[in-house]
Amino acid sequence: MKKTTQAIITFILLIIAINATFAANKIEIVSPDKKVSVLVFTTTEGRLAYSIKSDRVQVLETSPLGLVVDNIDLGNGAKIVSKPTLRKINESYSIFGSHPMAFNHANEAEIPVETAGKSYKLIVRVYNDGVGIRYTLPAGSAHINSENTSWNLPKSTSKVVWADYVKSYEELSHATALEKVPQNEALAGPVTFEVNGHFLSISEADCESFSDMAFVRNGNMLKANFPSANDGWDVERRIDDRPSVLAGTYLGYKVSPWRTTIIAKKLTDLVNSDLLKNLCPAPAKGMDFSWVQPGRCMWQWWSVGKPVFEDQKNWYDAAVKLKWEYYLIDDGWRDWSKPGKDQWQLLEETIAYGKSVGVKTLVWVDSKEMRDAIKRRTYLEKIKAVGAAGIKIDFVPNPTSDIMKWYMASMQDCAELKLLLNFHGSAKPTGLTRTYPNDITREAVRGNEYHMTKYKRVAPPEQDVTLPFTRLLAGAADITPVMLDPEQLTTRKFTWAHEFSQAIVNLSPIVHFADQYKFYLESPMFDLFQEIPTFWDETKVLSCTEIGEVVAYARRKGDTWWVGVMNGATEREIKIPLDFLKKQAKATLIYDDKNSNTSVDRREEILSPNDVLTIKLTPVGGFVARLKS
Repeated sequence: MKKTTQAIITFILLIIAINATFAANKIEIVSPDKKVSVLVFTTTEGRLAYSIKSDRVQVLETSPLGLVVDNIDLGNGAKIVSKPTLRKINESYSIFGSHPMAFNHANEAEIPVETAGKSYKLIVRVYNDGVGIRYTLPAGSAHINSENTSWNLPKSTSKVVWADYVKSYEELSHATALEKVPQNEALAGPVTFEVNGHFLSISEADCESFSDMAFVRNGNMLKANFPSANDGWDVERRIDDRPSVLAGTYLGYKVSPWRTTIIAKKLTDLVNSDLLKNLCPAPAKGMDFSWVQPGRCMWQWWSVGKPVFEDQKNWYDAAVKLKWEYYLIDDGWRDWSKPGKDQWQLLEETIAYGKSVGVKTLVWVDSKEMRDAIKRRTYLEKIKAVGAAGIKIDFVPNPTSDIMKWYMASMQDCAELKLLLNFHGSAKPTGLTRTYPNDITREAVRGNEYHMTKYKRVAPPEQDVTLPFTRLLAGAADITPVMLDPEQLTTRKFTWAHEFSQAIVNLSPIVHFADQYKFYLESPMFDLFQEIPTFWDETKVLSCTEIGEVVAYARRKGDTWWVGVMNGATEREIKIPLDFLKKQAKATLIYDDKNSNTSVDRREEILSPNDVLTIKLTPVGGFVARLKS
């Protein structure tokens, strides 16, 4: 990663300079462009609350605030005791994402509050594209019981995009009316909804020491919920003490994570939001992440099961032909043995062969082998010593406060050892890829491991056209895309074009392709697989997109645009204006084959910005285009 190009945080004590107004128990904070405003106030019942407007339109109604700490609800009977301390934040930094640079420009208010003799600060940060709210913990706080922070959806909310909650985040996404969202059951974040000409997406950022947050719906209200900590957690309890690891602090205070609301008028703006990353700390001074490199990754577990030692050179050789940068050795290498050689020696030999042909290696591990701080460091040093470029840590325990601290310590260890990191069976990301760019992707998603004939799993048609607006809004997701094996595609008839589009629409700076290498090497899309990027210079959500029905992205890398379209359950015709092109382009167009879902209709054309593509999509069909200017 490049170093931060600009980092200016100015502390402002003049309220007028930050567009905030203060009256008795009422404070308004406005975004830098003055279009988003947050009102923080106490209700007539004495409840600390907030509401949000965008372009003077109410997008969030009066919503309760408050942590419950040591059995005291800090939002109940609250009083704003003085004017806020105000700050302007303006910085930029490079990322591997839907675009190359993130711009962190916001106004922040630190609001002094008192409740039941407890003093704390409510910190509100307002961006042009959303809002973050967090709490400082009162002095002497010992136990977090629960949290009352809520999001009160207006009655005009027209669609909610949500996912069932499990602690590994491997459940289905849905797009429904608000009344169809389950009540009194945990929902996974992010949750996205359409209201009053806006798209809002709610989640959390910078979760370092709190238990992972979900939501529970009651009527129009979505409330913070902690499924892994029904009885709360102790503030100081640790399973892993490392002085170099962040421990949930901000400006010298112990704090909660940010409770976040992304606000956008267009889907393109929604998916390009960096709000979660912007709310996280920059890398610690002296940390170097210039070695972090994205790429395409060969992976054998989904298609053939455990890695066979004698077969490993074939996978590296296939990666070379595809011009892919990585190969992941998954679960099963621990069973390797040869006369006079243990699994570690064989692993080192295998990695050395990869290096000899220019392919870097990632290695799988079960987290139970490294939950203790000393064992983890020792294990990671051993992985580094045999030449691996990174590690995939699987089967992470439920995301309690202690385990969230374990995540932080693991990211820190891997950063110090210059190891890339991919958590599987894990909690969602919360923007901390800004702090630790080596945490380059993670699972926490219902991806293609839930479409495998050997496990009798079949993905529903709605998943691919909904997922980009739930879990993917939290950060990169290792969905292990692009199934091409005809045997795997017989039950649902997903098409090859649909499958390839998974790698365009769903962001993962290291993409682990699911299938056996022969299907890529023998594919009529082979040359496209050699070129497909994994991070981008520009991203647009195309106008034909309808959440839960069809999704279409155009992404640019250099002078080449890639278009990926995935259809849901219903046959349809879409139109794609090519007005995002700056000039004429040589186009490779991949349509569905009308006669087979495991073939394509490939065409080569010259197209211009004035052209409009008309595409007929079969159920669970798709379309791919490479447009070289």
